[in-house]
Amino acid sequence: MRPRANPSAPVLLALSLPLLMAASAPVQAFDHSKFNGLLAKYVKRGQVDYSGIKAAAKAELDQYVGAIAKANVSGLSKNARLAFYLNAYNAIVIKAIVDRLPLASVMKVPGFFKKAQYRVAGKAVTLDQLENKIIRPQFQDARIHFALVCGARSCPPLGSRAFSAGKVDADLNRLTQRFVAGRGVKVDGDQIKISKLFQWYAVDFEKAAGSVGKFLAQYREAEAERLSSAKFGYLKYSWALNGK
Repeated sequence: MRPRANPSAPVLLALSLPLLMAASAPVQAFDHSKFNGLLAKYVKRGQVDYSGIKAAAKAELDQYVGAIAKANVSGLSKNARLAFYLNAYNAIVIKAIVDRLPLASVMKVPGFFKKAQYRVAGKAVTLDQLENKIIRPQFQDARIHFALVCGARSCPPLGSRAFSAGKVDADLNRLTQRFVAGRGVKVDGDQIKISKLFQWYAVDFEKAAGSVGKFLAQYREAEAERLSSAKFGYLKYSWALNGK
């Protein structure tokens, strides 16, 4: 005996199809091309042409930061979310500086990092919260400290292209290598001085490699043994603007 047909089955199937299709639809990647174009044109060797952006590209920057505010990143891959937040931080810093020109240093702006709020993926956050409440705890990757650029000369140099999901891991390795091999570590005879970033965020480098010295040793192999057990001094941190 054949089972009786369920007359409501076609209706239920028709109603469920749109939901199934929506659930299986690919997540739309966030478009960083506008920011990538700005960086390519206005950042050279880590120096930012803030005046040039204000004169000719402020509308594009504002549009990109506006898109950051409304973005939905919940369905993106981990690397796509990391690229989004790194770009968001750097773009907001640039906009905050451009909006306040002429400016000699971000430290001349009260609450630049801890009071001024911006909307990122639907949430109102300060730059400090974006770094320390979202990026650091979500991704737990010490290399992010060489990708977040705070607008100062002693920050890691800003790159001339935006981060992307496919290249963010390779870019973090490249930026870390560049900083550790360059301005982040100075060896002078028996004395080794390192950026204060390694002091401020020591817990991240210790978690990543066991100690700050062991973290540095991964990127300066010729001096690995010495760095692994060294006692460090710290370089003076310049907050002068990283502009042209």
